[in-house]
Parts: sequence; C-alpha cells; structure tokens
Amino acid sequence: MEWLTFEGVPWLGVGLAFVATFVLGWFWYSPQGFFKPWQRAVGFTDEDMKQARMGLAFGQMVLGNVLGLLLLAVLIVALGIDGWAGAATLGALVGFAFRGGAHLLHDGFALRGPVATWIDIAHDTLALALSGLLIGLFL
Repeated sequence: MEWLTFEGVPWLGVGLAFVATFVLGWFWYSPQGFFKPWQRAVGFTDEDMKQARMGLAFGQMVLGNVLGLLLLAVLIVALGIDGWAGAATLGALVGFAFRGGAHLLHDGFALRGPVATWIDIAHDTLALALSGLLIGLFL
C-alpha cells in the first residue's frame, strides 16, 4: 500500500476544508437551511432535539470529518490530481458514491424517509466537493 502515505498532503487545504465543511453543515442543518424539512422527515420533535446528546453528536462529527478529509487528501495525492477542479470532482464523486451510498443503505433499513436521505446526500456531496476544491488549491 504505497499510496497510503501523508507525503504531499496539503495540510493547510485539509484544515480549511475542515472549517468550510463545518460552516456548510451549520448552515445546511440550520432553520435557514434544510433543518425543518430534515427534522420532519426523520420524525424528530423540538423536544427530541432539546434532549439530544449534542456533545456526543459533535464529537462523532469531528472524528468522522477528520478521517474522511484525511483519506480524501491522501487519495487526491495518490491519484496524481494536481488541481482544484479534479480534486473537487473526486470529492463530489466520493461524497455521492460512498457517503451517499451509505445513507441509502442505512436509511432504508432505519425506515427514514427519502427526504432526509437526499438532504444528507446533497450535503455530503457538496461538502466533499468543496473539500476537494480547497485541498486542490494547495497542491
């Protein structure tokens, strides 16, 4: 596995991608974004949201985001992608195929409606496209 190395990873781009995806997620799942349709689609009440363990949720989000961004950066470098457009395209494909595919698999068995699933898929596709773009700017 010679490709699995951090050599050449543009750390500034990874850091900026982390911040950008956090901001995107904050807007996406806010009342000004898609929170209300997502909340209705998953069947959460306002009371459910007040009782949610948000510290745990944010901790899991940070861990998952860091791992995903590191792997995306390693893949960009390993595939020899040398610009923002190719990196953004790879990010979008990874977001749609892998993250979106996981939503389709898990949400179906969790009996979540398609509205929530597609809100999440659109977010992940856009977030990883943006991440690829930012990582690609620093190659």
